[in-house]
Amino acid sequence: MSKQNEEIKIPAHDGGAFSAYISYPEGTPAGAVIMIQEIFGVNHEMREKCDHMAAQGYVAICPDLFWRIEPGIQLADNVEEELQRAFQLFGEFDQVQGMEDLETTLGYMRNHNKCNGKVACIGYCLGGKLAYMMATDTDIDASVSYYGVGIEAMLDKTGSITKPLLIHIAGADEFVPAEAQEQIQNAMNNIESAEVYHYAGLDHAFARGNGIHYNAGAAELANGHTDEFISKALK
Repeated sequence: MSKQNEEIKIPAHDGGAFSAYISYPEGTPAGAVIMIQEIFGVNHEMREKCDHMAAQGYVAICPDLFWRIEPGIQLADNVEEELQRAFQLFGEFDQVQGMEDLETTLGYMRNHNKCNGKVACIGYCLGGKLAYMMATDTDIDASVSYYGVGIEAMLDKTGSITKPLLIHIAGADEFVPAEAQEQIQNAMNNIESAEVYHYAGLDHAFARGNGIHYNAGAAELANGHTDEFISKALK
């Protein structure tokens, strides 16, 4: 685990500032990875994922995308009232502003003195959708989407994907029906820089540590694919 991490503030494009958890590798400058939160905020899980990426040799940062609603949210899916609060936050979340904050984070990291200028992103659930949008709407160097919800409604943007994109799909995802999964897979088949891994029989958020659908074997497999993918893109 990385022994060097901190909470920072990033100036927002429209005034104010949002917090972010950042974890540093032993050697810098290095490639950077933006870790994009689920609907549970920058919680213990996302901080551990940042530390994991730092241990792999990257500067890893997770910005607080819910800061305009309520800053500092940290929730868990195995506590019913926190799960319901997470769904409420998802309903209140402004996707356009969230993307603007991610683009701000991208610019911030490209100019960070511990970053070598290369930046990728890895997103989960809500973050998985936003990671796909980072691939279609920005010049980020690589993107990874874990069980992104709603990607099938944005497949008209695939023509703008030029950088590496990796998508993990849970075969029994309660939020992404089989028809949507097939649409995503078919669209990615036409993109040279895209890869898709499909995990049959697994439900949404199988890689969320200590989550209600966590599957250690599948998480290890998916994370292994992600580590290899990010290494190729940033090193």
